[in-house]
Amino acid sequence: MAAWRVHAYGALAELRLDEARVPPLRAADELLVRVHSSSLNPLDVAMIGGYGRHALNVLRALEGARGGSGAGGAGVEFPLVVGRDFAGEVVAAGAATRLGRGARVWGALPPHWPGAHAQYVVVKERWAGEAPSAGAMAGSPAAGGALYAALTACSALRVAGLAGGRGGRGRRVLLLGLGGVGHAALQLLARRGFDTLVGCAGELAERARAAGASAALDRHAPDYAEQLAASGPYEVILDCAGLGGWEASARDRRWRFERYVTLTTPLLRYMDEWGSVLGGAAAAAELARQSAAAAAAAPRGFPPPHVRWAYFYPRAEDIELLRRLASRDQLAVCVERAWGWREAGAAYARAAQGHARGKLLIDFAAS
Repeated sequence: MAAWRVHAYGALAELRLDEARVPPLRAADELLVRVHSSSLNPLDVAMIGGYGRHALNVLRALEGARGGSGAGGAGVEFPLVVGRDFAGEVVAAGAATRLGRGARVWGALPPHWPGAHAQYVVVKERWAGEAPSAGAMAGSPAAGGALYAALTACSALRVAGLAGGRGGRGRRVLLLGLGGVGHAALQLLARRGFDTLVGCAGELAERARAAGASAALDRHAPDYAEQLAASGPYEVILDCAGLGGWEASARDRRWRFERYVTLTTPLLRYMDEWGSVLGGAAAAAELARQSAAAAAAAPRGFPPPHVRWAYFYPRAEDIELLRRLASRDQLAVCVERAWGWREAGAAYARAAQGHARGKLLIDFAAS
């Protein structure tokens, strides 16, 4: 098969289109999928530069020790194939799988697993599910760019305490950022009836309102901070804009909220620098400091807020929920551009520039 791979960490110049062996099934719960489409996420570019290498190699080694596929073998790091989500067709299935040969599927892969920017990928069945069979996403390359962002959004809402129990009526949420994760999170919040205010670039305001935002504030407006403060209080502030946990204490005392959830954390960076134990301890200490700072900055008479960190996590229940929503056109993916798989180098170059206004797709059905 053909695969986009890097053989050493560094710049995108390390990336090349290689001939590679089709990965074998190594466990009864695995599927071999012919990839039809996949997307580029900021994590893919960061991983090529070496981000998360320590923690991910620990996970690869553990996977190899259990006899899993790891990165092509026990503890193998290179060649590295990135690409976290995909849509495609099952061409071989392990004995313990429910999905069989010929099934149209979509899925998302954890960062330590071999990626989907290849013509074939092996995936644990619990990280995949039946692809939408109805709605605008059915048969569309956009399905290959949906799940990594949407599953990350599901995880963030769970961490924020917004995913289960009572609905969203009467509960106000501030969503910062309208990239892939933010757009998915907004649609999930709107579906459950949350009053969601979005802070985003002005040109994305119409998209935010179409996806269910009660209002959209232009983050470039000179009075943006004042508008955010005046629009509160919020039950949750959800940071999908890369601001990080310290932003929870960066505003004045009119900044009123109960929980601040961010997807931007130093955990993998600290583990890269200091190893698993010391890096994990340093990250835990920083999270505690962020919460303490947010509590100290809270207005008098308002309960002290706290900071939480959220991460991508693939759950079979979430994948099925997202399939149902997509089939009813209640989950959409905004696409900036799709490239044929032989031209994927240009897609990586675009991803490295940042500030994409939609998903960047690799379409394996196009030459």
